[in-house]
Amino acid sequence: VTGLSPHFPILKEFQDASYLQRYDLLCQRLVQEQLYTTAALIASPRTAIETAEFSGLSAMTDLKTFVTSLAGHIAAEAARLEDAPR
Repeated sequence: VTGLSPHFPILKEFQDASYLQRYDLLCQRLVQEQLYTTAALIASPRTAIETAEFSGLSAMTDLKTFVTSLAGHIAAEAARLEDAPR
């Protein structure tokens, strides 16, 4: 993606980055700035409709990282509910 913007300067890391790379950077920043607990970004080719093939772009936005974090939140909530007075 070309980095032409007549109104606002483009951050260096977004210059010449693909849309997919930009989405990955956005997700990483949302997590780093603690606006999101975790985020996942997966990509798949158009031909994956039959193979279900997909890939992640970075360790921080990988599907495994997302699912692991979600499982941790579920376990914590389950433990909290078990300890709650009835």
